[in-house]
Amino acid sequence: EEAGEAARADFARHWQAEFPGEPAPRMELGSVRAMERELERCRRHLRRLQRALAEERFKVGYLEAALARAPPP
Repeated sequence: EEAGEAARADFARHWQAEFPGEPAPRMELGSVRAMERELERCRRHLRRLQRALAEERFKVGYLEAALARAPPP
């Protein structure tokens, strides 16, 4: 568990450098297996967020084009 605490402290330090003022998310980093599970969870979440971002970009592009074609009121 000492290794896990050291890994969490290291992660928190890196997180704070990247996102000042934001608390580091809690992750299980006490073993290679735990880190692999966290990595898979993060990858799944990233795929969902990338899909949501692509959908929103599509809607923005569609609406901008539709408004550009719309006759002025």
